[in-house]
Amino acid sequence: MGEFKKNELAEKRGYSYRLTRRQFLVATSAAALAACGPAAVAPGATGSAAASPGKTLKIGQLLPFTGVYSELGNSMRRATELYLKLNDNKLANRPVQLIYEDDANVTATGIQKTQKFIDQDQVDVMMGVVPTPLAYGIRNAVHAAKMIFIDTNAGGNFLTRDVPNCTPACKSPYIFRASFSSYQISYPIGDYLSAKGTKDFFLAYANYGFGTESAADFTTGAKKNGGNITGNVAPPLGNADFAPFVTQIKNQPTKNVYSFFSGADAVGFIKTWNQLGLPAAGYKMYGAGFLTEQDVLKEVKDLANGAVTSLFWAVELDNPENKKFVADFQKQYPLLPDVFTVQQYDGMRALDEALKKLGGDTSDKDKFSKALEDVTFKSPRGDFAFDKSTHNPIQDIYLREVKTQNGQTVNTITDKIAKVTDPGK
Repeated sequence: MGEFKKNELAEKRGYSYRLTRRQFLVATSAAALAACGPAAVAPGATGSAAASPGKTLKIGQLLPFTGVYSELGNSMRRATELYLKLNDNKLANRPVQLIYEDDANVTATGIQKTQKFIDQDQVDVMMGVVPTPLAYGIRNAVHAAKMIFIDTNAGGNFLTRDVPNCTPACKSPYIFRASFSSYQISYPIGDYLSAKGTKDFFLAYANYGFGTESAADFTTGAKKNGGNITGNVAPPLGNADFAPFVTQIKNQPTKNVYSFFSGADAVGFIKTWNQLGLPAAGYKMYGAGFLTEQDVLKEVKDLANGAVTSLFWAVELDNPENKKFVADFQKQYPLLPDVFTVQQYDGMRALDEALKKLGGDTSDKDKFSKALEDVTFKSPRGDFAFDKSTHNPIQDIYLREVKTQNGQTVNTITDKIAKVTDPGK
């Protein structure tokens, strides 16, 4: 975590904070550049201008609309706009202006867009971010600016943990997650499967920040009960051809394969898995839930049948809030929602609830942070609350199996691991 260093250089040179932070970030963000991908495309800002007694609330949304995770960005944008449509385009009686920026899954681009939100747009709050390296890359800027940042996807563990010799402290009071940490998704399924008697696993994961964290957390969970990792393949993020990697899986004897892929990578992996005949050869697909989320299933359909994954939500989850959410979403869009819509929708709800406690006032960032810490509500995923020590959600993790029923391919819930928290260290 050496990328989290205090901006002492600028202070020594006597520059103002806004003039030097951009230079500092560019100079010190090399450790976060592992996820760099295609060139960025920056869309224009959009927003609502409804009349209201309150001052317009500016929300900066940093999302990928191009590149391997573009569909995730589209899902999160749909959720944001659905929440506002259902709430008269206001949060705590303040009209909302949404300012979208496309990071294209390029860390350097995302850092620049974050700086724009802070210096030029002067947004009241920032949301979004899909890839872990980008979340790590922007951490110093949002912390130094006391910018409330609600992370609605990136799951890198260290963003919200206390880490020795991490200066300033990695865990910022201004950073919250409405999504998950890597640990929350991957450790429980490793623990669960190995406790049930499945001991040997081969790993396949995207070779970038969250992929490697996911593999490590699954390994720790599996080894808790005597599990064994027999080998791995790690394609690059945004991989164009999965055949060489799936062939390596087929050429080794371990039949249980745990994977982390998401977005277009998950689609490519599952299609190649089937093309090369791994189901017929007895190989079993396990994974972090993003491997078979609805954004993927609408592309691969029954090719993923039988896959078992872990996640904190499924479209079939039986609670009143989820049923209403799915119905509202399908009234607006001709597709099933996915977990990325849930994360973003819950982030908007958490922001709304906190602002209501503050009478819409975002000026005192420490009071804003405290109001977010105290937020609780019924979510499509179940009870939503932030762990005050980490600012991650405390959430149930579901074991899910992909099935096609009534013409739709969905994740069906088979078991539950209750109230999973991130250890925070």
